[in-house]
Amino acid sequence: MAAPLSKRERQIGFGIVALTAIAYIAIWTPVIIGKVKPAKNPSFLDNPAVAITEGLALMAITAFMIYRNQRRFAGVGAIIVALGAGWGSLVLLAFPLMAWGVFAGFKVDRAQVELRRQARQAKKAGLAPPNAAGSKTTTMAPRPRPSASKRYTPPKPPSKREARRRRNSRP
Repeated sequence: MAAPLSKRERQIGFGIVALTAIAYIAIWTPVIIGKVKPAKNPSFLDNPAVAITEGLALMAITAFMIYRNQRRFAGVGAIIVALGAGWGSLVLLAFPLMAWGVFAGFKVDRAQVELRRQARQAKKAGLAPPNAAGSKTTTMAPRPRPSASKRYTPPKPPSKREARRRRNSRP
C-alpha cells in the first residue's frame, strides 16, 4: 500500500492542478468565443464544450484524489490529464502536471520497503515478522521440511522420434 501524500506534496499537487486548469481554460477560451476556427478534420474540436468539460472533469477528479490522499490514483489521474486532455500543440503546458503525477504516483516509501525486506528475511529464517513495536525477540518454529513422497512416478518413455535419433546416432 502506498504511503499517503505529505502535506507539501498535496499543496504542490493542488497548485499545479489549479494552474493547469487556468492554462487549459485560457487555451480553449478563443475557440469557445469563436475567434479561432477548429481544425478541418472531424474530431472533438468540432464541439469545444465537450473538450473543455472533459479536461476540467479530469482535473477535478485528480484534485479530488489529491484531497483524499490517494497517491496512486492522483498520480495516474495527473498523467491522464497531461496526455489525454485536448492540449493540441500546447501539450508542454501540461508537463508540470505530468511530472508531478509521475513523482507522486510512483514514489516509493523507503520505510515500507525496509519493513517488507525485514519481514521477508524473518520468514526465511523462520522468525516472526517484526511487529509495530519493532521487537524481533519473538520466534516461530521453522516450518518442517516436507517428507519424501511415497509415490514414485517413473520417467516417461522416450518418444518414437527420440528413440530413432538415439539408434541412428550410435556408431
